[in-house]
Amino acid sequence: MLFLVFFAGLFSSPTETVGDSYVAGVFEHRVILNPDPRVPVTRHEALQHMTKNLDVYEEQATRAAQQGVDILVFPEDGIHGFNFTRSSISAYLETIPDPQQETWNPCMEPGRHNNTEVLQRLSCIARRNKLYVVANMPDLQPFSSVTQQ
Repeated sequence: MLFLVFFAGLFSSPTETVGDSYVAGVFEHRVILNPDPRVPVTRHEALQHMTKNLDVYEEQATRAAQQGVDILVFPEDGIHGFNFTRSSISAYLETIPDPQQETWNPCMEPGRHNNTEVLQRLSCIARRNKLYVVANMPDLQPFSSVTQQ
């Protein structure tokens, strides 16, 4: 079952005019799930699975942009699904750089970080359709040991 709901949001502050607004779209879809999420897969297999859902995202982002949407919100766990174990989710994880520590556009600089294919695809979907994309994806952050004295 696929449906797209649109609503207009109005925001203002003392320095803004009342006419400042944006159009937001919320998209819900039947997530294409991993048939056995508790079994670990390779990164390649995880990407094949996530690509199926990202293809849906891309199609819907194009439709939303044609309808004047400025920001499109996708469902929680809509890219990878759910019911994973700690070990079976690992191939689905990407390291998302801290935007406070570096400026990076994944669509414009795809080779800058390894294993960021999903982030790159989302970035390009947003860029191509000239809209903001809100999507949930699991990430992996490197552990840094801090020694206190």
